[in-house]
Amino acid sequence: MGGIIHGVPIFLLILRSFAFVTTHHRSINKSSTIHLSSADEDWRDFRAKLVQNGLPSLDNDSSGGGSNSDRTKSSTSNRFAHVTTPLVEVGSILVSIPTTDLCQALEQQYWHRSVVLITEVSDNLVHGNIEQTVPDEELAMGEKRGRWSYRGLMLNRATNSILLGSDDDTSTMEEYERDTWMLQRGGDLLGLNSNSATQLACLHQFGQLSYAASSQLVGNISYTTLSIAQSLCKENPTKYHPDDFITFGGLCSWRPGQLEREMGDDRLEWIVLSVDWQSIWDELKQQREKASKVIAGNDIDQAHEILLDAGTVMWRNFLQKIDMSEEQATSRLPAGQLEFYDEMLKVWAEEQLARGSVNKDDDEEDDADDRNPQTIIRPGSIVRAKSPPTNDMLLFDTEFLRSTILVLDERADCTVGVILNHPMSAAIERKESENPIPIRYGGPINIETWRDGSSDDEEDHGSDDELYEGFMEYQRDGINFEDLVFDDDIIDEDVGFEDDESSFLWIHRSSSVGLKNVSAQLGSSKFWLIKEDDALEHIQSGRLQLRDIMVFSSVSIWEKGPELGMYGGGIREQIDGLHSMEVCAADDHQVDAVWQILADQNALTKESLCSNIDSSIKAWEMLSSSEGGTVQNYDRDESRVRLSKAALTAYMARNFLDDPLNTVVEL
Repeated sequence: MGGIIHGVPIFLLILRSFAFVTTHHRSINKSSTIHLSSADEDWRDFRAKLVQNGLPSLDNDSSGGGSNSDRTKSSTSNRFAHVTTPLVEVGSILVSIPTTDLCQALEQQYWHRSVVLITEVSDNLVHGNIEQTVPDEELAMGEKRGRWSYRGLMLNRATNSILLGSDDDTSTMEEYERDTWMLQRGGDLLGLNSNSATQLACLHQFGQLSYAASSQLVGNISYTTLSIAQSLCKENPTKYHPDDFITFGGLCSWRPGQLEREMGDDRLEWIVLSVDWQSIWDELKQQREKASKVIAGNDIDQAHEILLDAGTVMWRNFLQKIDMSEEQATSRLPAGQLEFYDEMLKVWAEEQLARGSVNKDDDEEDDADDRNPQTIIRPGSIVRAKSPPTNDMLLFDTEFLRSTILVLDERADCTVGVILNHPMSAAIERKESENPIPIRYGGPINIETWRDGSSDDEEDHGSDDELYEGFMEYQRDGINFEDLVFDDDIIDEDVGFEDDESSFLWIHRSSSVGLKNVSAQLGSSKFWLIKEDDALEHIQSGRLQLRDIMVFSSVSIWEKGPELGMYGGGIREQIDGLHSMEVCAADDHQVDAVWQILADQNALTKESLCSNIDSSIKAWEMLSSSEGGTVQNYDRDESRVRLSKAALTAYMARNFLDDPLNTVVEL
């Protein structure tokens, strides 16, 4: 039964030799399309039979999961499914495994419980191919940005959206049905929400329609463009119908080395399967049947749950094909953290899978002259996030959950403010007997960028959802009080900030200091901006108490423009357009109480994370809205309230502690 070469079975060498060839053989791009040959399919069947008979799989993993025959299920001779991790080839199925990386609960919820079909593999996995179709603003930051080694389609994100190929009102019902295409979300690049053109592609089970028309992926499943599929249906209406195709908007892509890291021992985020084509197609058809019922029905409120459940069923089914239970796949996460991931995925599904015609936020525009004076935005105004939070805030503006915002400036082109209640894991050290002053995260725009006006540059647009460059330096190194340089003399003149070169923004609430012409008052409020050297001088002299001062490393800027929403952008858009924030009608006593609660916060550590979050929320709850009432009056959706706290905790842990893999966040 075969020989041994230096302790390695000959049949295993044969397997790995074939694996190397198939991995690099199938590279698909716009200039050349390479198809699977019958020999390739014979190889898949041969490999499946070897694994089914109990021979080692390609990963040769003899520990855990039992024998390879235990990890393969086959109902007929031509049905198979087995693990090939880390081998990834065209036609491979990737099944996501929940990890403690909080990214699956924050920016990329759609990867949670996802199934991906690999459609392209670069012929140079080390360097990858140059990205020529995806616009730069959609590419993730990181090493080898702008190159890809693997591409694929997410299979289990069906929507209730349809694409009408023709807008001809004279079309008959039969003609209408023959050019109506149900859409699925294929990935986060060039997707259905892309500002660039959506990439629309189809899978079908006709094999190679023609050498130029389709790229065969696995068995009879092939990949083609929507335009080719439409032409086939139009030219051969008795042979082809839109229902014969599964249509996707968008694609998935991995940079060189990225997928290998995600599959590696540190993450184990993906299981790679080799599955027969018929099983894959059956899963797609079952999902589409459920989506068809959603489209035909009238229950739009439940549509996203039905569609998401159909995708989750597909995810479970692929796991079952290799005898892996859901409990095994999710065993690394505590039950509460898995619930957090699942709830965030539901929020994503509500926004991205199901679309209805009713806009709940479609209110009449307020007349600015009729507004309550307390709702007018001005320097010194306090704005806070609403509760329960909107889907947009949960998905895209997590840092503003339970936020309390002080408006610094309200201009014709933007609103500028700072988040008051987000301490970072950095502080300004002072006397040994006193706690350091925590440096606070005021928003995504660093102080230097705001002061020199470069946040208005066109090249910076689209990047304001990222934490500003260099903020981690404060996190790691901290700031010593003695290292801060300030002038010896205080100039008793009108204060000007043009010459303030500090990397921080200093705000205080001391009326005695504020009236000494060394501070700039924010409107008629009892908030004052003060230059760093003046702040340090007054702290050393004792005229400014430590609890009276807050230090910020960044600000938030809401741009304005006629094209930016119903109300022209600014923070007013968040209040009246998106209904995600509200103006607070707080008197000086309330503001003082809020300030004192926040003054007790410490620099963020893993140990202080929960107490800092609790203080943030306590301060937020003390403020009433300008419409009257407090948080208890409208926190009806308790699950969303709990979810917002978990999401904020995850955001703080992931971005400020930089330790997402070791931070447990549970509902």
